[in-house]
Amino acid sequence: MSRGTSFAVAALAFGLASCSSDDPETKDTGPSEVTFPQDFMWGSASAAFQVEKGLGNTDWGIWVKTPGKIKGGDDPDVGGADAFAHIDEDVALLKAANQNTYRFSIDWARVYPTREAFDADQPDAAAIAAYDKLFAALRAAGIRPFVTLQHFTLPDYLSDPSKPEEPQGWERPETATAFGTWCSRAATRWGGEVDWWVTINEPLVAPLAGYVQGSFPPGLVLKLNRALEVGRQEVLGHAKCYDAVKAADTTDADGDGKASWVGIVQHQRAVEPENPDEPADVAAVDRVRYLNNLWFLNAVVRGDWDDEFDGKLDGPKDRKGDPALANRSDFLGINYYSALTASARGLVLPVVDAAIRLERLLTDRPKTDFNWDIYPEGLRVILEEVRPYNLPIVITENGIADSADKNRARFVLEHLFQLGLARESGLDIRGYMYWSLLDNFEWAHGFCPRFGLHTVDRATGQRAVRPSTALYANAAKTGKITRAEIAALPPYAEPTYCE
Repeated sequence: MSRGTSFAVAALAFGLASCSSDDPETKDTGPSEVTFPQDFMWGSASAAFQVEKGLGNTDWGIWVKTPGKIKGGDDPDVGGADAFAHIDEDVALLKAANQNTYRFSIDWARVYPTREAFDADQPDAAAIAAYDKLFAALRAAGIRPFVTLQHFTLPDYLSDPSKPEEPQGWERPETATAFGTWCSRAATRWGGEVDWWVTINEPLVAPLAGYVQGSFPPGLVLKLNRALEVGRQEVLGHAKCYDAVKAADTTDADGDGKASWVGIVQHQRAVEPENPDEPADVAAVDRVRYLNNLWFLNAVVRGDWDDEFDGKLDGPKDRKGDPALANRSDFLGINYYSALTASARGLVLPVVDAAIRLERLLTDRPKTDFNWDIYPEGLRVILEEVRPYNLPIVITENGIADSADKNRARFVLEHLFQLGLARESGLDIRGYMYWSLLDNFEWAHGFCPRFGLHTVDRATGQRAVRPSTALYANAAKTGKITRAEIAALPPYAEPTYCE
């Protein structure tokens, strides 16, 4: 997920809806409990760069070595989770928490550390062995792998933030084609282990953080045209990856009758007007919603290419129902954390013509350690927005920065209750993955904040279970959440923040 986009100028990476819905604690109406089917995917999520070591040959590997870019000078190679050294232990943590699914990423640059290796299709033997070991451990534990093929990082031979004025990463036309090749090779190698594939994680977050706010590589500010070009190229890369995986993965690994589910993962927030009585703010909400949440989905689900990002499909390069793009997502992966506000006043960004606020919202909702609103009802809001796409949904990330573990149990159960209500309304929701399995490297914020169900001792790497994990484990075991068990939990406490 995007932990680095903490300023309002980057908040448009997270757009979405408005309004609210039932509160399981304070309202007496509605069901007293929600239930989930036996085959529901219960899991946790991670990303390679955030939990592995030795990825210095990525754009983020260069970025973390650049002074002043990461809070506290943190480096995932120093005091990080070192996941490859703890494979059996981490899989055991998943199993102990009654989870049947693990979302993680396979890093392109680890498998092909140089351009020469990629061009010659000579994968790194140690990388292959490490991922093979993880797959074997998951298989032995009966845990489904849910694999992301690009989670923010790119190989340094395609993206070098030390040269920010040059086209980087997805700006380069070769990247989309190379990504399709990477996807084909990964699916060929591991298709027998994997049925659920994510092409790109949060495609609009990285470019807006990297070209507008400056907290991600290549570290530019207010270069929105370059950011939008990255978004265009990611649509093309996603389509190439989708086609490549579908062609290469013909093995039904989990016996559900389908060889591969391939989809995109979006980071969506419930967008609200800063002043609901101000018509200009209400109008700004719609523009933010469209750009950040609907634009990409419209392209890869419906084939609607809106080159100008204006929602009109009347420009010279626009096209509707493009068969080369349409129907390129078997499911929708949704990362949901909170709300944001849009306004017609303040630092107004072009295209969306809005100022956006992500943290310290002017609401009376409780806050996380990140000063994000705790807003479970917003999950229903964003789920309703994707209903028209008529696709299966997986919550691929949902979690809370809560270093003291005071609010995590209530946060998880309240969001699961809302998810259950959404299922009962007819939405085809297949799974829920908590972010994250472990405390890890949270991009520009380093090792703080802490989202993990498990802590990691930065000196020894030792894992420890947070108390809140027990309630999530019970939900996964029973497939049920009740209003009574939520009401029995302590009310939300003030944030603690990291030390």
